[in-house]
Amino acid sequence: MRIAILTAVFHPELHPRAFRAYELAKEFAKQGHDVEVFLLTRIKGYDYEQLSDELHIKITIIPLYSRELRAQNVFQQTHSILRCIHRLYRWFVEYFMEGHLFAYSTKIANYLNHNMGEKDMVIALSTPFMDLLGLAKYIHQQYEKRQDKQTVYIADSGDPFYYSQQTKRALYFKWIEKWVYRHFDYLAIPTSDAVSAYSPLIAENKIQIIPQAFNMRDVNLAAKPISERPTFAYAGVFYKDIRNPEFLFQYLCSLEEDFCFRLFLRHRDPHITSIIDKYQQVLGEKLEIHYNVERNQLLYYLSECHFLINISNTTSTQLPSKLIDYGITKRPVYSFDKQSFAPEVFNAFMHGDYKDAMIIDTHPYNIEVVTNQFLDLV
Repeated sequence: MRIAILTAVFHPELHPRAFRAYELAKEFAKQGHDVEVFLLTRIKGYDYEQLSDELHIKITIIPLYSRELRAQNVFQQTHSILRCIHRLYRWFVEYFMEGHLFAYSTKIANYLNHNMGEKDMVIALSTPFMDLLGLAKYIHQQYEKRQDKQTVYIADSGDPFYYSQQTKRALYFKWIEKWVYRHFDYLAIPTSDAVSAYSPLIAENKIQIIPQAFNMRDVNLAAKPISERPTFAYAGVFYKDIRNPEFLFQYLCSLEEDFCFRLFLRHRDPHITSIIDKYQQVLGEKLEIHYNVERNQLLYYLSECHFLINISNTTSTQLPSKLIDYGITKRPVYSFDKQSFAPEVFNAFMHGDYKDAMIIDTHPYNIEVVTNQFLDLV
């Protein structure tokens, strides 16, 4: 089968959508399919030709973004008035135009028109939404030419664009998103809890529940925790609104006993960094902070802990991919948000009582299971 995957990010970037695109491409190729990845972002100095040879896939760069692979973002201090002007301008551009959405999606469509070729299945990964808009424009042009009637087009999304809980956008984006999904045969979302968020945008008979997935065959895990003192970890990202960790840090500062909290973050965020820096001064060596750790190494570090914590979203439309990684490590997981956090449960975990641990069944997230779900749509 001829399969194309359109994605903004890919290996070696440490991002859930990069993981998804990479695992799908690798497994499809392993099964003998002809796979081509259309990638929007080139990492400077990275050898994509070698990666292509290793995975037996074709990687085609759509030249929209080019950047270095950084361990963390760099922030520059500017005058407060200039910061306000910049924030206001950025809000205007993001709210009404979503940055380069329209210009870049047109470039994607034009590029695909000249380079796509015949495919049996095309999967476009949202985040950014321009992937879906660009492919929708391409599909629209193909229909006008009365071509490409046999290809199955699948939009893959973890969070709605207009109805996003994180970003508010102008009303007309709702109609643009509906126009986009009208061109796809299916919409793949990671959890059934998110169906209601997409119902205003697409017919429910087009929605398929296809979760995030990983190769679980060659995972290296620690045999036991690294230390006798209670060691726990969090991996992923924090957000100011839906996943703010300040309440947890306040609680940890109240504990007198020794512990080690390992924090694995993808990047620095100005607001979250200011919170972490404030509490690290109090917690000292009890708080370890690591940025941009490669996923296989991260799994090993997580497996060295006694238990893991998940600060859940305040919305039910997203399922953090880190929960799959947590399940793979086979370590107990305490999941909570600001409202449901229970100090007595956390204290029980600190002393080895895991009766309230979250149960994570990793079978549905096995890459072989997920690729078969996609192939069944063709």
